[in-house]
Amino acid sequence: MTTLKAAVLLTNKRTWKTAAIAVASILTPFLLIVVILCSMLQGTASHNNAAVRLTFKGGMIPLTMPSEYKTYITEMRSCFSKLDRAISAVESEMEGSDSLDSVRVKAVFYALYFGQDHLRLRSAAAKSFVDCFVTYETRTRTVTEYDENGDPYEEEETYIVAAPIRDLPVIYANVGRYAGREVTVDDSANITEIYLRVQYNNFDVSADMNLEGGNGTHDLIKELTKDSEVVPSPAGFISPLESGWRDKVTSEFGYRQNPTGAGSEGHTGLDIAIPLGTEVHAVKDGKVLFVRYKQTGYGYHVAIDHGGGLVTMYAHCSEILVTEGQSVSAGDVIAKSGSTGRSTGPHLHLEVIRDGVPQNPRNYL
Repeated sequence: MTTLKAAVLLTNKRTWKTAAIAVASILTPFLLIVVILCSMLQGTASHNNAAVRLTFKGGMIPLTMPSEYKTYITEMRSCFSKLDRAISAVESEMEGSDSLDSVRVKAVFYALYFGQDHLRLRSAAAKSFVDCFVTYETRTRTVTEYDENGDPYEEEETYIVAAPIRDLPVIYANVGRYAGREVTVDDSANITEIYLRVQYNNFDVSADMNLEGGNGTHDLIKELTKDSEVVPSPAGFISPLESGWRDKVTSEFGYRQNPTGAGSEGHTGLDIAIPLGTEVHAVKDGKVLFVRYKQTGYGYHVAIDHGGGLVTMYAHCSEILVTEGQSVSAGDVIAKSGSTGRSTGPHLHLEVIRDGVPQNPRNYL
């Protein structure tokens, strides 16, 4: 009898409708919360992006900007003025064509201190912060002096000159000592994102970097490596995986069927299917060009500059274990595989890029 009643209930349309309404009434508040949270997060991202643009590029602060952001932007602008004066003072102690990357200096300061209540920066503190980006060297030079009879003679003298530090890990270590805390991997990734958006004037929070059309990441790599000081290693490429890669390729370089939609598309690397969290190795000696944590496109990805216009990129990672500017050797573990960004499952997307143009990795590995 109980079974029969249950069957009747399951086939009763009115019961189904009632049940659906009950489920909807239970789930609706949770769905609304999710929607509200997503909207808040998007709004916060927009405000953050606008704050970067307004702080670095100037302009009127909109009336719609939250009051706390207005305060943060105004205070940060004041700090930037102090940093600009300190940068000019330090550059006056440099020789030749040496100079500081003022955008980099301010991007580091912004990433560490934006949002701090009652932010103030004294001139002496601004000079100390800028000093994190230089080293002071004692040099000698020959000068002409005159004796008591007015006859000239040459004499060597020593003097102090400021020289810019090119190694980002050294800069971050110096800044960490200044700030009294470590500059973390998340800090460095945030610094990089701020720096790139300001340097290339791209403040669209919903878009990936795009300089002149096409694949913005490849354009960016070409721009960042055009004056690279990395000396190419004579050694060849090695496998990005401890256990080898050839039998794990699921998508080749070239045109393929779009895995997340209809039609075909150009594929600029190799997809190597491996379990989530598999260690990813640098395939050649080089220096980390950038680390980016994107939720779209390449997802979490890291690029390594090998010199001579050659770059490798490792995308869709779950974790990145190196920082921008860090020197790496072939075989070093630089990341762990994942499925971040535009991905249908855990894998490593490996690219080889020469002068901003993707190459078939099979021709190098």
